[in-house]
Amino acid sequence: FDLEVISPLPDLINASYEKINTALYRKLDRLIEEHKTTLICTNTRAGTERVVHHLKEIYPSKYTENIGAHHGSLSKSHRLDIENKLKNGKLKVVVCSTSLELGIDIGSIDLVICLGSPKSVARFLQRVGRAGHSLHETVKGKIIVLDRDDLIECSVLLKNALEKKIDRIHIPENALDVLAQVIH
Repeated sequence: FDLEVISPLPDLINASYEKINTALYRKLDRLIEEHKTTLICTNTRAGTERVVHHLKEIYPSKYTENIGAHHGSLSKSHRLDIENKLKNGKLKVVVCSTSLELGIDIGSIDLVICLGSPKSVARFLQRVGRAGHSLHETVKGKIIVLDRDDLIECSVLLKNALEKKIDRIHIPENALDVLAQVIH
């Protein structure tokens, strides 16, 4: 595993939103360029579309047919098209919500970037597990934080991931509130 929490700027507290945003896309572009295929995970569909839009807008000569968005609001045929292009090495970068997180072998991804906190160790490990699927490959993942709260949360999350402290699953029993909602 090669896992890291990074910030687009050394000082997130005194930087304006515009400076952080500009530095974020500069950092994303550099990381994408340094790798063969990059998967960028966001926590929302809107975030996925926003990242694709901004990369295309800021770097119009770099991101044209080699970038794709993948999330649950897209048609099944569009999602399958993106997955096939990714498997066939036709995409340099795919930005997704949780839609590519589980149970899919999507080829030769060598870097997974999480924008903001994935909110759990298990989810983080699932996301970065999309990288390094070849023999002797390193699973490489980065969490990019944009504020100090995310920095603290993601640092603890990464520490727990490295120490193999995965979130415990609690299945409630006799959930009468859920029963009441179903009956109502």
